[in-house]
Amino acid sequence: MTDPFHSVVGHSQALDQLRSQINTDRLAHAYLFVGETGLGKSTTARALASALLPEAPLTRHPDYWEDDRIKPLSINEIRLLPDKPPEFHELSLQAFLNLKPAVGARRVAVVVNVGRLRDQDQGVLLKTLEEPHPHRVIVLTTPSLNPFVVLPTVVSRCQRLFFHPVPAPEIETRLASRGVETKRARLLAELSGGRPGWAMRRADDQSVIALHHTWTQRLQEIFGAPVDVPLHVAAQLDSEQMGWRRSEGDEEDPALFAIASWQIELRRRMLASRGREQGRWARLLELSYDTLGYLEQNVSPRLALETFLLECRKAS
Repeated sequence: MTDPFHSVVGHSQALDQLRSQINTDRLAHAYLFVGETGLGKSTTARALASALLPEAPLTRHPDYWEDDRIKPLSINEIRLLPDKPPEFHELSLQAFLNLKPAVGARRVAVVVNVGRLRDQDQGVLLKTLEEPHPHRVIVLTTPSLNPFVVLPTVVSRCQRLFFHPVPAPEIETRLASRGVETKRARLLAELSGGRPGWAMRRADDQSVIALHHTWTQRLQEIFGAPVDVPLHVAAQLDSEQMGWRRSEGDEEDPALFAIASWQIELRRRMLASRGREQGRWARLLELSYDTLGYLEQNVSPRLALETFLLECRKAS
């Protein structure tokens, strides 16, 4: 029997649990896949749906409903009897789940990034999760369990599966199996931060490597430079990140990409050195991870970047 999750990289624990539930037909009525963007949550959700709906491809299966748009979901896409018809789907989510399966044994719905729903709209979804129809499976994904992202009451009604960063060698192997040149596959895997989805999307994007080399060169220029050089780089990167936050695209956070590039360079220097010099590069590498943590918290991004780059300036 073909593995339904052959297209997913990593996440063996979560996938083994899903395989067992499929084989024993003891599926939860609702799942919440938790993990940052690009780890494979949506790919896993679609693989699960394909395993449960083998009658036809998902793109034309009458028992499958999906919403993976970036834009926020409206209430009309969720509730059963909207004042207005849903803007995107033929049926709202509740209307879809309220109908009996058309050709399969189940109806399956996937909502990518449930945090796109406002709290009051998540409250409408909650009723669907609290009173599930038999032979229905709902899969929600979220980058975080923060109550400001997804309501705790929604979380409590779902079986949670956690998706963690995938080791770079596994991503590299998958890229190589798709024909990506070895050196490029290794670099993309290192830049991906454990996100197979990101690496797959950038497999043919030549600008990614050029941008990596640009940020690596900027870091090299900081070593031993006057104070104004790291401060200027921090200001530039802070400005680019602010522009990224205002945009609605799915491009890479420029600060995260730059730090990923810098970590590759710092790790290279650490492995090529010995003694106290190696310790110095190791300390900067550790500080880079601290900086990533600060960027996820309520800390000024510019201050965090300046602190890190000023430390890098002391290296030569």
